[in-house]
Amino acid sequence: MSDTRLFFAAMPPPDTVAAVRALLDRHGLEQWLGPALFAPDNWHQSLSERVFNPTRADIALLRGVGDSVQAHACTLQYNRIDSSVTPKGRIHVTLRPRGRPRAFADLNDAVRARLAACGYDATATGVTPHTTLSYYAPGQIDRIELDTPLHWTIDELLLVHGNGRPYRYDVIDRWPLLPERDPPIPQIGLF
Repeated sequence: MSDTRLFFAAMPPPDTVAAVRALLDRHGLEQWLGPALFAPDNWHQSLSERVFNPTRADIALLRGVGDSVQAHACTLQYNRIDSSVTPKGRIHVTLRPRGRPRAFADLNDAVRARLAACGYDATATGVTPHTTLSYYAPGQIDRIELDTPLHWTIDELLLVHGNGRPYRYDVIDRWPLLPERDPPIPQIGLF
């Protein structure tokens, strides 16, 4: 990955990362994926397309976009792990939530609108609720349905810079989101 990239994202808190790792371990996936497991510190939810090889002007403009986004927090309820083959033949292993919460769509729309107003690509072709756990899995897996959904509340917008070897995401800036309007109703044993 020689290009650096700048984009808006959310990154799960440490307790969510630990819960996902425990889930992977329970199903033998972390060991099976081995070095093909995307580094847990890099797990994220994309919220925009990438700006490749950003300049200082790009960083300043995107910080302005982040300053202007007004959106509410949202909770994703992951209920499955599956795999898919990309058009380039790579196999992704992905954690997927149930549905697409309205607040997630509103957050995505707010980021896209502000990017478009600044002249950036706002098509966001791949922005769906999901977290990719491996971009180069050694094979496909049978879909795993989770007995208990795993919850992650996205409560801040991050501007991240992907770079380096080993590849990593550095948080350039962050903005808290407004309080969640429609949080999921807690059920005993689900959190």
